[in-house]
Amino acid sequence: MIRFEDVSKTYATGVEAVKNANLEIEKGDFAFIVGSSGCGKSTMIKMILKEIEPNSGRIYINGTDITRLPKNRIPHLRRSMGIVFQDFRLLEDKTVYENVAYAMRVIGTNQRAIKKQVPNVLSLVGLLNKSKAYPNELSGGEQQRVAVARAIVNNPMMLIADEPTGNLDPETAWEIMSLLNDINRRGTTVVVATHAKEIVDKMEKRVIAIDKGVIYSDIKKGGYVNDHRDN
Repeated sequence: MIRFEDVSKTYATGVEAVKNANLEIEKGDFAFIVGSSGCGKSTMIKMILKEIEPNSGRIYINGTDITRLPKNRIPHLRRSMGIVFQDFRLLEDKTVYENVAYAMRVIGTNQRAIKKQVPNVLSLVGLLNKSKAYPNELSGGEQQRVAVARAIVNNPMMLIADEPTGNLDPETAWEIMSLLNDINRRGTTVVVATHAKEIVDKMEKRVIAIDKGVIYSDIKKGGYVNDHRDN
């Protein structure tokens, strides 16, 4: 579903964010991309989303080489993905229901389908009783649950999360990760970039470790990997 072939990214500042990355994530996988801040994991996520381009190499999403994808096809690419960010990115002037419904409206979904799907997804994330609330009336964990609901409301093939627990307390962070695990069990591929060691250790999923732009470990079932080269 996701494949990197000799992918490198160097920023204009000269920072080599990703170096010759080779990676395959299969349909149905749950994979953590781990590493400290500035290691390159967010750059990898941004390249998957085609927010930034690699300097060299190829990136394939569901068999399509997105490095050659024209700009007018990027919105279609992103419709196959649900995206969750650290800072929630909710529309403050819209209710919980409207925030989730908006993701369906922008792709032209009819009102009948929206009225059926949004309550189903809000129920899945445990927020059906908060559908009329506004983001500023919610806790951080509830806001992130809305963000997850918005990300999955269009039934994407994959869910991409960039530090989804970064602004949450440990208990709430674990609730969000349990929710992502449930979504994965329903068949959605999940990729999470994080440096939350305790969560990664507890979940025992696939762990792809990156440091200074280099993927140096890929464990199918394990915990957080520290870069042995610094020891």
